[in-house]
Amino acid sequence: MDHDPRCAGRPALDPALDPALDADPDSDPADTAPVDTGGIDWLAAQMEVDECDGYVVLAVDPQTGEVDAHGPFPGMDALEAAQSMRETLDREGLTDVVVRVVRWHQDRPGRAA
Repeated sequence: MDHDPRCAGRPALDPALDPALDADPDSDPADTAPVDTGGIDWLAAQMEVDECDGYVVLAVDPQTGEVDAHGPFPGMDALEAAQSMRETLDREGLTDVVVRVVRWHQDRPGRAA
C-alpha cells in the first residue's frame, strides 16, 4: 500500500533533511554507515534493565488516578498476585482498574539511578 489514510496528517518527508530517503530503493538497508550511539552500550544497558530484584503489582484506577503498588514479589508470585487482584476487582465491578506487573530494582549504594 502506497498511502495509509490514517497518516494523512503527517508532514511530507524531505530528502534534503534525511539522506536515507534519497537512497536507491533497491539498496540493502543493512549496508549503511554505523549509527553513532554516543558511546552507550545499548545491549549492556538493556540487559541491566532486565535484571531486577523482584516484581511489583500495580493497580491503576483511571477514574480517580490513584495508583497502588503491591510487593515486591519473586517472578511467578507476582503473576499470581496480579491474577488474584484482577479477579477481586472484577467481582467488585471495578473492571476499568488496570493491573500490571512491573520490574522492581532495589536501591544499592553506588548504583546510578
